[in-house]
Amino acid sequence: MLKKKSARPKRFHFDLIVIGSGAGGEVAAYIAARAGKRVAIVEMEKAGGECPNFGCVPTKSLLHAAEIYRTAKSGERFGVHATPHIVYPEIKAWKDTAVLRTGTDHAEELYKEEGIYSIKGKAMFVNPWTIEVKGNRYHAKNYLIATGSTTFVPPIPGLRENGFMTYREAIDVTKLPKSVFVIGGGAIGCEFAELFSTFGSKVCIADVAPRLVALEDPEVGEFLGAAFEAKGIDVHVGSKVVRVEKSGKEKTVFFEKGGHMHQTTVETIMVASGKPPNIDMGLEHAGVTYNRGGVVVDKFLQTATRHIFAAGDVVGPYRFTHTASYQSRIAAHNILHPRQKYQTDYSAVPRCIFVDPEMASVGLTEYQLTEQHKLYQTAQVPIGFIGRANTSDVHDGFVKVIADKRGRLLGASIASPRAGEMIHELTLAIQHRMTARDVAETIHAYPTWSETIRLACQKIKTT
Repeated sequence: MLKKKSARPKRFHFDLIVIGSGAGGEVAAYIAARAGKRVAIVEMEKAGGECPNFGCVPTKSLLHAAEIYRTAKSGERFGVHATPHIVYPEIKAWKDTAVLRTGTDHAEELYKEEGIYSIKGKAMFVNPWTIEVKGNRYHAKNYLIATGSTTFVPPIPGLRENGFMTYREAIDVTKLPKSVFVIGGGAIGCEFAELFSTFGSKVCIADVAPRLVALEDPEVGEFLGAAFEAKGIDVHVGSKVVRVEKSGKEKTVFFEKGGHMHQTTVETIMVASGKPPNIDMGLEHAGVTYNRGGVVVDKFLQTATRHIFAAGDVVGPYRFTHTASYQSRIAAHNILHPRQKYQTDYSAVPRCIFVDPEMASVGLTEYQLTEQHKLYQTAQVPIGFIGRANTSDVHDGFVKVIADKRGRLLGASIASPRAGEMIHELTLAIQHRMTARDVAETIHAYPTWSETIRLACQKIKTT
């Protein structure tokens, strides 16, 4: 028996209701409000969402402090002598200052200035046109779902009972743990492994995949694993954590690796094993299709219910702040201009991991090209080849580029100081379908890390 179709309300409270105030929602809210639309944002936690409050900003602030400490400790080889020491509550205070500067504490004032109505609480769809928040119902002509993602906690026996922390708790510790077992070898797990290890914690990191950051090209994960091992981090890839037991004030982690059982005892366990989407908002009442990967959208970011759009982590395919804001801009345009809609394009999305040295990638990997049965060529150059490596006494790292048989760039990976800045040259080249020769024939300043990009592109054959 078919459900009766919900009648479209005769009057609407808003032209657009955005559910979630992170990058996936807030950008569109501002665009629509400045276009003269009646806009509301619904937020159940802190305004601004994940990145400024719990994710990117606090994490990178702590990592910057770690970089300062690491640099100070290594100054003797340059003739700069210092004896740095850590006062971790002060490091946390610096992180808090950086978060405060984002302005999220004043977000509601900014919304008011822009004419955006703020609604606090959890939104639940009643029907395709109506949501309910704390007993109040609101109607809107359009919706943008931007509810983000959360931390996945694997069902490991003894894990919940004996305690763990996620990145949300890790950014707020005031005392460094003596030892940490990190479950998950993705970007978040690797960045916190780097952070804690730099400040002196004994760190183990484990992942079921055969290498760290397994979705990237093999060279990236293998380089990162070797770099971690050189820093004293125990890397256990191809490993499955099977149980956790309490040992006094410490915890013993049992994991299977290579057909054998291993164990290690630590003070703290950190879970960084993925970020599933937040989809608990009564989507079935709105006719919105979803699955384990999140809300299902088309290339215009429209859901199965055409006046409801979605953006950010709740959609994927990437869970980055920069893809969320990109999608938010696309969604806002398509809501405002339904006859001139833009399509999403994920062919040139930069992916960064803020470890030492930084890792950054963009475009397709060799695995993806092989799966697509496409012919390609690669070139790789160590960063030790360039002058900047000599003047900085940093020699470990590389630039790898991937191109089709005619030389058009398809993907790239970088392991280098400032890789997160370097990757954008290749992002631009891939976005605009440029060849490796286009990049190689561009003058690059000497001495800079980006010279390695020119050298790598120079090795690609272009027809």
